[in-house]
Amino acid sequence: MFQNVLIAEDQNTINKGVERTLNELNIPNVITAQYCDDALLKLKAALRIDLPFNLLITDLSFKADHRKRTLTSGEELIEAVKAIQPDLKIIVFSVEHRIGKIKSLIDTYDIDAYVEKGREESIELKKAIHTILEDKMYCSPSIAQLLRNVDDISQTDLYDELLLQLLAKGLKREQIANYFKEKDFPARSLSSIEKRINKLKVLFDAHTSEQLIAIAIDRGLI
Repeated sequence: MFQNVLIAEDQNTINKGVERTLNELNIPNVITAQYCDDALLKLKAALRIDLPFNLLITDLSFKADHRKRTLTSGEELIEAVKAIQPDLKIIVFSVEHRIGKIKSLIDTYDIDAYVEKGREESIELKKAIHTILEDKMYCSPSIAQLLRNVDDISQTDLYDELLLQLLAKGLKREQIANYFKEKDFPARSLSSIEKRINKLKVLFDAHTSEQLIAIAIDRGLI
């Protein structure tokens, strides 16, 4: 079991809940930080005295307040941590569910687990800890299901993503076709635009353009 765990979370009530969960696992040393800068300082201090943390549990979103910050998000903290302690186990504990964002964290920073905040979060945290102790990656079931569908994203290209962005801004199909013509993009006729939109609807199982945009936002494409 992990011996030294650092929690980076700006909400005190959530901090206390995670601490209780870790206490139930008999983890002897649990330290909390409400700012990413403080979390990094604690990690550095632990390394200096040769008592490094074994696990970091961090949120992604940290609200701004009166204090000046260098690191403003969990992602920035993870990047900084990987630079000084690349073998540190990391659990992201967040409400973020955009699959594009989550996949980026996994691909870029090689995080060890992603646990979605919610009703079963204590159970999921315990499962994540036991799983990564076996050097396996863990995701909450809802996130794991989204990741299984991530091939959908790989089937879109840059023009599809631009098309979705323009739709989300409220542009009509004719306006999008004109924009593509101005930029000399391929498949810029109105019929081509219609075909692209229909392809994306099939790909993402969307029945309307509004639903398509909502799904694209949810999956981190726009």
